[in-house]
Amino acid sequence: MISHKSRCGVLAAFPLAALLGLIGCSGVAATQVESTLASNGSADDHMAAATLYQSKAEQLAAEADRYEAEASKIGPHEDPKGYRRGGLTTVAREKRNAAGHMQELYVVHLEKALTMYGMKKPE
Repeated sequence: MISHKSRCGVLAAFPLAALLGLIGCSGVAATQVESTLASNGSADDHMAAATLYQSKAEQLAAEADRYEAEASKIGPHEDPKGYRRGGLTTVAREKRNAAGHMQELYVVHLEKALTMYGMKKPE
């Protein structure tokens, strides 16, 4: 026989599991791309990587906006202790941080590509 407390614990874990499922592991394998480009990257490779990182940064920023919008829709009566809002805000912050990292990688690869194309002097 399952006690009432253990059922509540199982039921309380479902929203957390759903939230983690929404987060997913949608990151770009930056280390794999970086190691390939470091060994034999051409200007076109760096430009392609820059484009990839830029699009991923935009996607992550849009996801962060979506989570923030969802958090702002939750009223204090729906979430009196703020757990749902806090979770959504945390996910949004993590998405923003990941978007910032992707934007940094975009800038690095764009500068390398422009330097290799001769459009920018190396620093």
